[in-house]
Amino acid sequence: MTRNTTGQQETATAVNRAWPIVLVAAVFFAVLATLPSILPALHLELHPSAPKTSYGVTLAVAPRALESVHVPAVAQPIDAGQSPATLPAVNGAREAATVAAEDKRLRTVLHAALSVYQPEVVAIRGSLPTLVLTATTGSYTAQTLVEYGAMVMLPDDAALLIDNVYVSTNATLDLGGPSLRTLYMDSGSGGFATIVAWGGNLDFSGTASAPMTIMGWDRSLNTPAADQSYGRSYIREVGGRMTLNDVRASSLGFWSGRTGGVAWTGLTGSPSTGGAANSTFTDDTYGAFVSRGYDVSFRDDLFEYNQLDGLHVHRYSNNITAVGSSAVRNGANGFVVSPATEDTKLEDDIAEHNGGDGFYINGQPLATGASASGGAVTPGTGTNVDYSAALDSGNIGIMVEGGLDTVVKSDQVCGGVTAIEVKDGASDTVVTGNTVACRPRSGISVGPSAPGTVLAGNAVNGARTAFLISASGPVQLDQNLVTNATLFGVSARGESSSVTGTGNTIAGSGFRAIDYRADAPAPRLYESNLTDWAYHAKITLWSYLQFHPLAALWLGIATLLLLTWLWSRRRRVPSHPYASSTKWRPESAPSSAAISTAAIPAEAKEPELVAVGSVTDAAPDSGNSHQAGNGAATGTRDHAGD
Repeated sequence: MTRNTTGQQETATAVNRAWPIVLVAAVFFAVLATLPSILPALHLELHPSAPKTSYGVTLAVAPRALESVHVPAVAQPIDAGQSPATLPAVNGAREAATVAAEDKRLRTVLHAALSVYQPEVVAIRGSLPTLVLTATTGSYTAQTLVEYGAMVMLPDDAALLIDNVYVSTNATLDLGGPSLRTLYMDSGSGGFATIVAWGGNLDFSGTASAPMTIMGWDRSLNTPAADQSYGRSYIREVGGRMTLNDVRASSLGFWSGRTGGVAWTGLTGSPSTGGAANSTFTDDTYGAFVSRGYDVSFRDDLFEYNQLDGLHVHRYSNNITAVGSSAVRNGANGFVVSPATEDTKLEDDIAEHNGGDGFYINGQPLATGASASGGAVTPGTGTNVDYSAALDSGNIGIMVEGGLDTVVKSDQVCGGVTAIEVKDGASDTVVTGNTVACRPRSGISVGPSAPGTVLAGNAVNGARTAFLISASGPVQLDQNLVTNATLFGVSARGESSSVTGTGNTIAGSGFRAIDYRADAPAPRLYESNLTDWAYHAKITLWSYLQFHPLAALWLGIATLLLLTWLWSRRRRVPSHPYASSTKWRPESAPSSAAISTAAIPAEAKEPELVAVGSVTDAAPDSGNSHQAGNGAATGTRDHAGD
């Protein structure tokens, strides 16, 4: 009994000691639950502050005024207001066959050059003769080409190249200077002259006051050469160094990148190097083309009115730069960076009035798995588009498609359907300090599939939707400035669009400053300034259907049914469309009372009835028998009636 009493006392003591701890825990969790209500009342909120850097990039502040991008005089467009170039109407099969024939010719020359120890002309069937320049301690010049009959001098320090020139490994061809201001490259239906260095070096140079001109020339028409399906002169460097200084290259190239005009094309383990400065590339197939290049630089250059891209940085290129240059009125895109490239830098450049995108950054991997060609599965990385301008693009101002660690910083975009677009596998992209104007449909668009995108310090003016986000992953939105938006300031689409940020200013007049739809979670944007947003929704049938596609679908179905019904009412069909198969019916059937036995044919009259068991005499001519028959019949009916 004493032991039980002692246990009860110990239990009571433990309970008395525990209840303060339980009470403190309950109060603690209650305070945590009420923090969202308490902190705003105390003017304290635990919101994330805007970061200063992201992925190693210093984030810019939203610009308040438009700053012009200036390029040197040589890079100024000749006539930016004219229409972009168009691809000529050529025979594709014939052009591709010509490229294949060129590849075969170069392989033949490459093999023949192994046994050539001094300059020699090699004849190859189906093409112009090829002058092979072998390795030497000095440089070959225009005088060498004239000496071996590959070039003919013309008045006024000009010359006409009439044969192909092949520069072997460790050989150098140096053209230009006071004695050679203009180089015409023969190009016509009878063949086209080319300059190709395979492991050798090419150097073309003029001066700022007297630049060197290199032009494809059609002697039969006495005009600059046009691409007419039988090839055109081009210059190509393979695995060596090529430089152009103060050069005006025009009317060159056909069909492919390596034959597209002026091309740097490296080999595996032997990239091409060099570049161009103070030069222009006009009316070519490609302005300039780089593939497997390393440390190729373009500075103060102009790429204008080329059939495809202005400057195309192709796969497996590394550390390519284009600074202070312009790409204008090209038929496709201004500046292009293709997959499998690394560390491409585009700075202080202008892309204006191109048929496609101003800047097209394609960083997608060459393959997503095992492939027949063994293409790289790693995305392009490290492309920067900084302090540049994309003006009046036919499609997108700056397009980032795939790639890793792309930076779009302090650029100006005017016009285009969308100013800046990031999509299709682009990861960890930073878009900061850019200015968007000229009322595009979408200012900055992110997604689909663009996780880790950072949008910080951008100024978007006059866009229908300033930020359109449908990314598969988180998107950071900090300290952006939106003015004069006409529909949405920020619009998130899709359940995978996770938008967070702080310090954004959104002004305009439209449906919503911050919008989310298509199962998208509400954007978590803190400290947003929406005081200058005015709700303005002019609801019309078109605007309602534009944002309610299901309603548009059912309205279309109902309209189709109504039109079908009205058409059927307008074209009344006959009661029986096949008259030949319609059963005959009299126009008016007589009543039963009007039918008399006199009108019925004799053979159709009802036969006489004879009583069962009676015998009739064969006296058809006797009137009595006829009467007897009638009587018998009558009697039979009466009997039956009885």
